[in-house]
Amino acid sequence: MSNLLWFLGLVLISMGLIYIAYKKTDFRFNLAVYFFAMGLSFLMEYIVLILFDAYSYYPNFFSIHMYDDVFGSSISQAFFIPSVLMAIAAFRIRFKWIILIIACIYGIEELFLWLGIYEHNWWRSWFTPAILFASVFVIKWWRNKVEDPSFFIQFITVYMAITTIFQGVSFGLTAIAGSHQFKVGWFESPYQDHVAFSVLIWIIYALLLTVVITKYYRFRWLTLLFFADFAFHITMVRMDILEISSYWNLIFFSMILILLLLLIRKLNNYMFPSCN
Repeated sequence: MSNLLWFLGLVLISMGLIYIAYKKTDFRFNLAVYFFAMGLSFLMEYIVLILFDAYSYYPNFFSIHMYDDVFGSSISQAFFIPSVLMAIAAFRIRFKWIILIIACIYGIEELFLWLGIYEHNWWRSWFTPAILFASVFVIKWWRNKVEDPSFFIQFITVYMAITTIFQGVSFGLTAIAGSHQFKVGWFESPYQDHVAFSVLIWIIYALLLTVVITKYYRFRWLTLLFFADFAFHITMVRMDILEISSYWNLIFFSMILILLLLLIRKLNNYMFPSCN
């Protein structure tokens, strides 16, 4: 069986859990939980995978190994694990079943190791269930909070949504479209160099974007953000940090930024109607 099919199996499980939650629960609350869980997973992956090479994925979708790692990680940490945590919180699953679910995830990890489509570098299998067990309590607490959210809950949830959605689009532009590449000299691999810097930019940048969406969502601020983003990318090019393809234009980054902000603003209104 192709390596990719095993990863696509995780995507199907994730989509199934999301669909069931959509049909059976008040989905806006669970969508907020999903983005929060996805953001937590994303930030952890940035540290353990991208910066410190904890493990390797082999879906064999990209010829460049770093991009294959990010692709495999995205399926696991942006779809599968967050959807499982969301379902646990949405259906208020009891402790004994949580233990069984975590054991099944542990079993999937061991299966992937045995199949050779996933490999540990310094990671250990027992880390996964330990982190999942702690995550369940955090996610359940967050699920209770989103029903009557404070500004803090709204802000963090929107921030998590921005970091994951924007970074997913940025990764697609690089790995599939080949639009741009950052070069900062942090790592020997130019691809790890690009991914590490690109993700860090969005982790920081997302704070500003979250403020705009939750507090200053006005035409004048979106216009200012558009030109500020354009100026930022011009500066990166002139500093020889950013290299763009011949078919790409810097203004496309700012156009995509505004379009995604419009999308996330709609998500914010859906998840937190009482806060707007």
